[in-house]
Amino acid sequence: MRRRCAIQVASLLALAGPYGAAWGRTSAPRRIGVLAPSTAEREATTLKPFFDEMERLGWHEGEQVRYDRTYAGNRHEDLPRLAAELVRRRPELIYAPPSPAAVAAKGATAVIPIVFATATDPVGTGLVQSLARPGGNVTGICSVMDSLAPKSLELLQQLFPALQRVGLLGERQDARLRLDREALTPLLAARGMQLVLGEATNPQGVDAAVERLLRARAEVVLTNSSLTFNLRDRLAERFRAHRVALVGHRAEMVEAGALFSYGASLPDQLRASALVVDRVLKGARPADIPVEQPTRFELALNMATARALGVEVPPTVRLRAERVVE
Repeated sequence: MRRRCAIQVASLLALAGPYGAAWGRTSAPRRIGVLAPSTAEREATTLKPFFDEMERLGWHEGEQVRYDRTYAGNRHEDLPRLAAELVRRRPELIYAPPSPAAVAAKGATAVIPIVFATATDPVGTGLVQSLARPGGNVTGICSVMDSLAPKSLELLQQLFPALQRVGLLGERQDARLRLDREALTPLLAARGMQLVLGEATNPQGVDAAVERLLRARAEVVLTNSSLTFNLRDRLAERFRAHRVALVGHRAEMVEAGALFSYGASLPDQLRASALVVDRVLKGARPADIPVEQPTRFELALNMATARALGVEVPPTVRLRAERVVE
């Protein structure tokens, strides 16, 4: 009798497919590898919306799920090695929020499911075959498919009518730097303006790139990368000391002292990525989960920084801002 019951349970799990398999493993916590580019301290704050949403969905750390956290300490060149080490520990899923981490994770495994949260152009970077049908072991939430730098440039020209030299600071291997450079180059050339480029893969490289931008007399600096986002406090302070306007892609950069930002809400994207992780843990295949794109972008403005830089903010610009830091 006992043997017949055991066979019946096994048969039911087999018929239930991945959902049944997941149900059959509920006694042991599921194992998620987290591959994050910054430090443990910084990521504890940045990724909090993701972990909070996982808790809300019923994935309580230490009970239903265990996280194997790996941090690159803002050294993006270490991500491929760290991804390979994480894969060798055989997590059931890898959560790699920004593009550089997701690309490194995909380079380390074609089998373990990978979920990203803030990817840029996941098709162009090879993370997925298409947004509608990812087709492999990777899916998640996309920040942008195209550059938002032209929108920032449009606003900059209202704030700096005599603008001539625009700096672009980013992570060398990040698709966002490529997209922004390709979008800005013809626009600036058509306006008789100059693009000054600064590239880096770690904090020391960022410091050197900042020095290059200052020596080239960049009047404003646009940045749109996970590396510079994680170093936002020191960047905002450094550029403001030289009366150079810093422009970001997340409202958190404005809170750190950037003049303005234009982009999707990071907390919203992180919470949405938890829903994707939840689906994968319950048996859905990344290949079948479409990549989601943000439908709303917000303008954040720091009026204290504007006053410190002597920038006159037109009322029309202030009224457009969803978030204003005084």
